[in-house]
Amino acid sequence: MIHLHDFKIDIFQYAANGIENEFPRLDRCPGCNCFAQGNIHRHGYYWRYGIEEDEHIRLPICRYLCLACGITISVLPSFLIPYFQYTLYMIFKGIERYLNGDLRRGGRQLLEQHIKRFYKGIHWIHSYFVHEGYSNGLSKNTKKEALKYKKMIQDTGISSFFQRSWGHLSSYFMGTLILP
Repeated sequence: MIHLHDFKIDIFQYAANGIENEFPRLDRCPGCNCFAQGNIHRHGYYWRYGIEEDEHIRLPICRYLCLACGITISVLPSFLIPYFQYTLYMIFKGIERYLNGDLRRGGRQLLEQHIKRFYKGIHWIHSYFVHEGYSNGLSKNTKKEALKYKKMIQDTGISSFFQRSWGHLSSYFMGTLILP
């Protein structure tokens, strides 16, 4: 299970701190909802990469184990998207460049995959903002909608949007929609 956490530092400071980062104390298990005290124990780290600009940065991801239900909880920094090596900001920057017609920089194939996921998730993003109280309609022009929601995400704050929308409709920004 993934638990997003805002460490309030950038990827470079997080990498420099390594396993000395201030990892959160969980109050409850996100799996069984039991009290964490005495039930959730730090269970080591695994390492993954985050790509920011041209740098591949090796990052520690802290894991916890719930003794009550047996699930493992990975604490993912909010600048990372699960199962993506590019950081949230790099992906969003690429989507923004694409929507603004700037296709000169970056890998076209990767950018096309990201924009395809973004377009596919427009209904999910729309649903999230409706749930938050926005009453914008949804037109059939996907690019127009993508530009509108790109601006709304920027106005909310990319990281804030990602954290607040986590788990909406059993999915996440750029993730595959999983319905119950």
